[in-house]
Amino acid sequence: MADEVVIAGERDLEAVLAPLARAKRMVFFAGLPGVGKSLFIREFARAAHAAGRTVHLLQWDVVRPAFVTPAIDARYPERDGTTHAIIRRAVGQWARGAVVRWHLAHDAKHILIGEVPLIGNRMLDLVQLRADDAESLLAGQDALFITPVPSAAVRMVIEDARGRSFANPAHPREAADAPPDLMRMAWQEVHELAVAIGAAAPSADVRAPFDPMAYAAVYRHLLRHRRALTLSVDAPLAPRQSVYALEIATHELAPTADEATAIVAQLEREFTEDEIEKDVAGWFGKV
Repeated sequence: MADEVVIAGERDLEAVLAPLARAKRMVFFAGLPGVGKSLFIREFARAAHAAGRTVHLLQWDVVRPAFVTPAIDARYPERDGTTHAIIRRAVGQWARGAVVRWHLAHDAKHILIGEVPLIGNRMLDLVQLRADDAESLLAGQDALFITPVPSAAVRMVIEDARGRSFANPAHPREAADAPPDLMRMAWQEVHELAVAIGAAAPSADVRAPFDPMAYAAVYRHLLRHRRALTLSVDAPLAPRQSVYALEIATHELAPTADEATAIVAQLEREFTEDEIEKDVAGWFGKV
């Protein structure tokens, strides 16, 4: 398969996703908030269901809240709307083990669909090279990481839609989406990374405009140890309902409260808070 495919409409989307939904064991959608990941996950889950697969979901937005127990949140609260570094590390550590446990528990009729932001050490563990049981699964031919990359015009459409859904959510999960200002802040961070790897020039503006090529380059860099596909989205794929309305049976992977507590306790035993914060701050250099 080519490492880049252009999506110019719903027919293109179906033509790309349907074969993958039949063939792959694990598919992870990587990217920032506001690039269409949730829409692609919904359509991919539907395609997998239509192919007779049992769908399992591994999503940052579902796993992270499981770590925000009252006790953990009291020690490691959000800072300016950003998840604490220790929780980000804990989520990633749990997720890598969860992939192995899922694989051992389910046969080829089952498919795992993931949502992995990567930026800021959010489930970054899934794309890092490690000498463990997960590596052969995540780097193998049955796993694929997909990055939807909207054109600048499509990104504007998504931002406008996010503003409306955030103000008037049609689905409970829309209320927990990143608001438009955080979406733009996340892009600024990616733009700085694109400059650092030579994929973009420094912007003369305070806020660099969204650049699909620079964005795609950063995620190709992050996914260089994985089988990866870039989906260049050149036309809006307007959802007829909330992108979270799957309308099929799915199984969510999430830790129990005991699992979350145990992982955080392990990190506390092995590292100081400062050590973890410094490590997470340098996340881009650890892929």
